[in-house]
Amino acid sequence: MNNRQITLLGPQGTNLFIFLIFLIFIFISWFTLYTLTEFEGLEFDVNNILTRQVVFSVASVIVFFLLTYLSIENLQNYSNILFFLAFSALTVLLTTQPRLGVRRWFDLGPIDIQPSEFAKVIIVVFIANYLSKNFNKVLLIFLILGIVLTILFQPDLGTALIISFVFLSMLLLSDLKIRYFLLIILISLFLFFLFLELGSRFDNVNIVTQYQIDRINEFFSTDLDFSQAQSRLLISSGGLFGQYFSTENIQKVFVPVETTDFIFAAFAYNFGFFGILFLLGLWGLLISRLRRILIVSNSDFDKFVIAGFISLLLFQIFVNISTVVGIIPVTGLPFPLLSLGGSSMVSIAIIFGITNRIFIENNITI
Repeated sequence: MNNRQITLLGPQGTNLFIFLIFLIFIFISWFTLYTLTEFEGLEFDVNNILTRQVVFSVASVIVFFLLTYLSIENLQNYSNILFFLAFSALTVLLTTQPRLGVRRWFDLGPIDIQPSEFAKVIIVVFIANYLSKNFNKVLLIFLILGIVLTILFQPDLGTALIISFVFLSMLLLSDLKIRYFLLIILISLFLFFLFLELGSRFDNVNIVTQYQIDRINEFFSTDLDFSQAQSRLLISSGGLFGQYFSTENIQKVFVPVETTDFIFAAFAYNFGFFGILFLLGLWGLLISRLRRILIVSNSDFDKFVIAGFISLLLFQIFVNISTVVGIIPVTGLPFPLLSLGGSSMVSIAIIFGITNRIFIENNITI
């Protein structure tokens, strides 16, 4: 670990671009949520969505700075323990009482914690450690398959798909031969449909809920899912510049879970086509910076970690937007750093913090 002078932005060498773009995303989230609620003055109200997001944001910034001081070597050394803790938390979660038919959150009174959000980041680090040390890839496949199945039993199909996609993306970057890579995909698809069949035959094997099946059936029918149909109307109403600053009186349509799953539609309505270009442009700048860090990093572990983070962020954004515009069935995945949610925001802050630490330790100048 390098000894570096401490500054207001953390250790000397902190990537100012990463930190600033992290803050910009947070402010965009605040502004978007502000347009969805009547925030009365500065009175603290834990039930107000903007207040909650501000609290989550403060926690996220603290996490970002704490991780800036974490040695990447220590992160790699403890990756197995972190994976075990994540797997244990997801397993314990299956014993809790379901909420809305699923078991995804630990109820801690004023806040809920969703372990799968943190598990996504931990799994990237765990896979990176395995691949960088050329450990047994067959064992790695079964370990990841185990945690994916645990998440499917919650059930949380969206997160399971993200983890599977990230795992396959990282395997593709390793020295794994293409024929083995394709074999893994075929086996994964076989097991997935096998468990779907088990879920349809046995009531106690609940991989996909009836609600999710109905969503898929609605998607393939001639009529759009209600939420997606409303979302399309909301996006089209935004026009080029959005309705927030417009003097026109266009009535806003109702969209369910507007602060979480469909917040991209609310953003498009308020800030229009150019607002979407600005938001996706920021993500494009960030991904290009991450790609640069990946290329110039010295260790294989660092490269695999950054590659995993890029895959995770891109896939989650793609799935969320595809859901909102009706390209794919509703998955329930949030838009990173835009949707309301503490677990999601803190987990993304962990990604930013680890990336910044990799930037520092590799003495990268970009």
